[in-house]
Amino acid sequence: MHFHTQVLQRHNGIRQSQSQPAFNFRGGSIGNFFFAGARIFFGSLPAAIFLFSKVAGIPSGSRVVPAVLTEDRLVLGAELQDGTRIRGQFNISHPRPKESNDTKDTAQHENEHRQVIKKSSEVASLHSSPIQRISYLLNDPTWRKNNQQQHTQSFNGSSIQQQQQQWSSRNEITPEPNPQVLDAISNANCIVYGCGSLFTSVLPSLVLDGVGSAISSRYVYKVLLLNGWHDCETSWVETNEEDGSEQVVKQMNANSIVQAVINALNQDGDHNSSNDNDEDNGSIITTDYITHIFYPIGTEIDIDEQALLKLGIEVRGIESIPANTCSEGSRSGVQSYHVVYDTKCLVDALLSLAIT
Repeated sequence: MHFHTQVLQRHNGIRQSQSQPAFNFRGGSIGNFFFAGARIFFGSLPAAIFLFSKVAGIPSGSRVVPAVLTEDRLVLGAELQDGTRIRGQFNISHPRPKESNDTKDTAQHENEHRQVIKKSSEVASLHSSPIQRISYLLNDPTWRKNNQQQHTQSFNGSSIQQQQQQWSSRNEITPEPNPQVLDAISNANCIVYGCGSLFTSVLPSLVLDGVGSAISSRYVYKVLLLNGWHDCETSWVETNEEDGSEQVVKQMNANSIVQAVINALNQDGDHNSSNDNDEDNGSIITTDYITHIFYPIGTEIDIDEQALLKLGIEVRGIESIPANTCSEGSRSGVQSYHVVYDTKCLVDALLSLAIT
């Protein structure tokens, strides 16, 4: 009800202003809306988690712990391999198409941003370079206003990149994790990196100060769950430097995903350590962070099992089901050839590790 009121107020323009413009609720998740409304109503993230857990019927033995215990607004930033810097979760996970002189219909434009990759040759828009790392940025209330002013002054096709480059390392912060997170890690008999968008869902919880060292110090199995398909965060478009035409869609393989996770965990507040790798930094042992990789059989992510075995990582395929036969897959608009984990088989596989 409280969230419903917020929607009506914003829709009627009551809360719209230059610093807080109208928010587009189309295509949103009901679960996310309910959770956001509970947090606004209680003014407490733990209270919202408690209410959502009761309403959703989450088993009583489960614990949902927020990674960061704060009511402040958190802002994500991403740095691409070519040096481009992007501010905001939506801009990271939904790359904006390049500027053009053609005016697109607003609904079509927003729909393109929400599309995920259907196949390697069919994409709405992708970053022009792979994402190298993720970080937290200072919340600047004037950011949107400054971007709008700059955007109106530049229509030469480079305005998007100029806006993205406005933040630098001095804008980065390293939030401290919720103490309960570190406590949960120290008492876990198995650590699992779950599915989801790699750079906006998984890694933001891993770059928090102290999380990497807490995980590396635990001598338990550490399992990375691969997704069943790529999205706009694990794919990018490489262009032909000679004529500037789009050449090919590139996608991260399992090895590069492993490296992204290790880089995030190894940051530990040091922004420069994200450039390290196993070859030039002997202090990083892959199995300190990841010991196993599980993947749904039929995943479109390329897996070089021999290369992973050389790193000490055991790879295991888990029974899968068509993505369009489950609620998450249907909501994401995936294709029939995409797959997700068979829940029971995944749970059984994880339990077999936890009890050994």
